[in-house]
Amino acid sequence: MRRPDSLAGRLRFSNWPILAKVMAAPLATLIALAVMVMLVWHALTQQRAAIVANLTRLETVLHRAHEVSHHLASVEANLYKLSMWSEIGVRGGELEGTLRAINYGLERAAIDITLLDRAGLEGTEELRRGFATYRQNTSQAVLLILRNATLGAMATRGGHKTYAEVEHHAQAIGDRASEQFRKAMSEAGDTFDRLNRNFLILALFAALVVVGVSIAASRAIARPITGLVRAIQALLRGDLSTPVPCTARRDEIGSIAGSVQELQRALVRNRELAREREQKQAELEFIAAHDGLTGVANRKAFDAYMDSAALAAGSDGDLIFLLIDLDSFKPINDAYGHAAGDTVLRELAQRYRKLVRPGDMVARLGGDEFAITIVSREGSRDPEQFAKRVLEATVTPVRHAGRELRVGASIGVACSREVPYGPQALMAAADRAMYVAKQEKRPSFTIYSPQMAPQRFGLEEREEVERALREGEFVLHYQPKVALADNAHAGFEALARWRHPQRGLLMPDQFLPKIDEFGLQGDFTMKVARQVVEDLRRFAELGLDSRGISFNMEESMLATRSGMDDLRRLVMENQQLARLLTLEITEDVFIARAAETIRDNVDMLAALGVRISMDDFGTGYGSFKHLREFTIHELKVDREFVEGIGRDRSSEVIIDGFLAIASGLGLMVVAEGIETRAQARYLHQRGCQFGQGFLFCRPLPFEAAVDYLAERQPRSRTG
Repeated sequence: MRRPDSLAGRLRFSNWPILAKVMAAPLATLIALAVMVMLVWHALTQQRAAIVANLTRLETVLHRAHEVSHHLASVEANLYKLSMWSEIGVRGGELEGTLRAINYGLERAAIDITLLDRAGLEGTEELRRGFATYRQNTSQAVLLILRNATLGAMATRGGHKTYAEVEHHAQAIGDRASEQFRKAMSEAGDTFDRLNRNFLILALFAALVVVGVSIAASRAIARPITGLVRAIQALLRGDLSTPVPCTARRDEIGSIAGSVQELQRALVRNRELAREREQKQAELEFIAAHDGLTGVANRKAFDAYMDSAALAAGSDGDLIFLLIDLDSFKPINDAYGHAAGDTVLRELAQRYRKLVRPGDMVARLGGDEFAITIVSREGSRDPEQFAKRVLEATVTPVRHAGRELRVGASIGVACSREVPYGPQALMAAADRAMYVAKQEKRPSFTIYSPQMAPQRFGLEEREEVERALREGEFVLHYQPKVALADNAHAGFEALARWRHPQRGLLMPDQFLPKIDEFGLQGDFTMKVARQVVEDLRRFAELGLDSRGISFNMEESMLATRSGMDDLRRLVMENQQLARLLTLEITEDVFIARAAETIRDNVDMLAALGVRISMDDFGTGYGSFKHLREFTIHELKVDREFVEGIGRDRSSEVIIDGFLAIASGLGLMVVAEGIETRAQARYLHQRGCQFGQGFLFCRPLPFEAAVDYLAERQPRSRTG
């Protein structure tokens, strides 16, 4: 600021109340000067003490009040992270560190509240009571999260109201402290006014020579205080970048300036912590909705988007859905390693993103499967032309480590104007179109038409299936389960095969659709159940311990009490074998119309000693809450997730979540489709007890299963 040269400029630049106080005493006589000095000293001492006390108190209260909010925000952030651990992969040392951070935040907040209480401010009692409730709720939420992530997340959201109340009390204390400071400043102004009148009377008797000294003194005192007051007012308005004057001084004014500067630093730290908290929150939300490898949307975000996209398209728009299944991708992984495969997936994901517009979505559904959804209004997007562009982007080589990697694609395209039955029907139509495209044996796309709907089976095929049931053409092969700790035998899974007189041995996908359409699930399931019981008895007669056999149970069998009569009778007639039977059910039973009847029948079978296994958990429509509603002894990890080990971080996170849930509920876990030792080692290290797959043994006919048991019997153990 420019330094005024004139006396008038200096007077205008000074603070008049303080100027009068300083000038009054020395104008009379030496005695009057002494009186003035005493008055000035007394007044300034009082004002300095009041300002220092209020600033110090304000600094402490504001600092502690904001620290309480900061620590509670840290607890909330870590609680959110802990409640999402099953999706983002918090475990081991990171989980322990999260728990320590929550405990540290609670302890620090308790210390700050105690200090606020000692300051004697109004409202600390409500803050202390609210914090006690919040601390208790937080402890309960942590315990619930460690036991059940879904319930813990609900408890965490339930405790947010208490968190908001505590934060409100802390903010209120800070506001009251600021108000008290402003009141103290007002009182100081009143004192200045009273002293001003006294100084004016004494100024009449002071010598003119003292005027210059008084002006200099007034400026020396008034300017720093005025600057500090302005700085404090700027801080209260939220301007944290304002410079604090007089910090280099060694006197009382310097002490006041130092206190104001500390207050400024505390407010800056709080603002930075708030920004950091918002950034971490955004990062967590991004991780939850995006594929970890490619950065595009994951399956969860894609499913949520499809519902909103259908609404966005409206009645005059068209929702175009592309399902992309990469061809020749596995050979790249086998020949060049997973790093090469990951490069291909990342590059294709970026190419697809460049083809879409804002508001459209690209998602990786899992493995080498992508989906693209675009909204076309009034025919603005041509499905065929867009599919061609996607196909061209896919077949263009990807460079990796000096090589050009090439993949193809089978693309199914479906439009909502052809499939006006909602997102699920649209995706199913695209899936059928994709399989038609796969028949081309080359990179291609197919646009769905109603003529692609599944064909119905004829009367001759029904008679053929019924004959096979009567004449025993359906046989069982047994795939061993092993303990991952030592590869010891732990039981079998019964897999149906059709020994067709003309076509040879048929796999389930070649005959189960016919059985379902003809309504023969009950007859087929009882055929399998009787054969399993008979084979258990034959194993025992040969002196072999099978460790039990599991087989699939259709929803239609469980849906009615009458449909369970034959199975219940079979179990009761062979009660000594009941403990060796395991029924595998899928998540479809959770959403079946007869879910309550199904649950009753499952409970009845479990009461008879039969074990219940949840097959392919995580691939259907079930949720964790159903594990509490149904009697479940075992979870089976689907091969889709096992295949992603070492390649797809999201698959590993899901597997870790399943294992943690199973451990908390006391359930056994069997992983399907294990083909590599790396997969088996990963699953064992994460706590999975049992596995099955081609790494250990392929499905065996009964005679081969006998030989298998005879060779391994000394090593087998109870599963």
